[in-house]
Amino acid sequence: WVSDQIDRTKLSSLNTKGNHGVDACLRPMCEAQDPTRWLETDGDEQAIVHVPFKEGVSIRSIGIGSFGEATPRTIKLFANQEVGDFDEVEEMDADEEFEMPVPESAGEIFERELASDVFRQAVRSVTVFVEDNHGADTTKIGWLGFKGERANIKFGIVEGAEYETRPEGAYFEGGMVADKERML
Repeated sequence: WVSDQIDRTKLSSLNTKGNHGVDACLRPMCEAQDPTRWLETDGDEQAIVHVPFKEGVSIRSIGIGSFGEATPRTIKLFANQEVGDFDEVEEMDADEEFEMPVPESAGEIFERELASDVFRQAVRSVTVFVEDNHGADTTKIGWLGFKGERANIKFGIVEGAEYETRPEGAYFEGGMVADKERML
């Protein structure tokens, strides 16, 4: 599981309760069964959760902790796309879409292997759209995790680098370049 690669400073969600937001369900697998922490939607069953990573990750599967009939049913996943609102996400083509089965018991972890190759590359972020649940007024996710590994690609701003707008230095001023021209 790649919970240690999640950039928690950039997590975001839409339509989730403040005290039961995205940070509550994104935790290490060893804490997946904690019944005191969960994500819950605010007002209806839909939610959008944006999970950015510190480095590129290759994701093989997603894990979701069940919560009875409040468990998500239809899930749409988007790789490397941040979604602005519900109208936008409903119009977009998901990179992966699936339905979770009705859980046999609360707290059960549902793991789904991802079929789309886009998740096996260096993924910078995953946006999860919960479209509906199994009949409750609000949706609850007891745990959310991604199984995979680091892709050894870092994202962000390059710092401390110097760039030349035109070649300078001895290499270009009669040095190595001039010697190469003489050899030709």
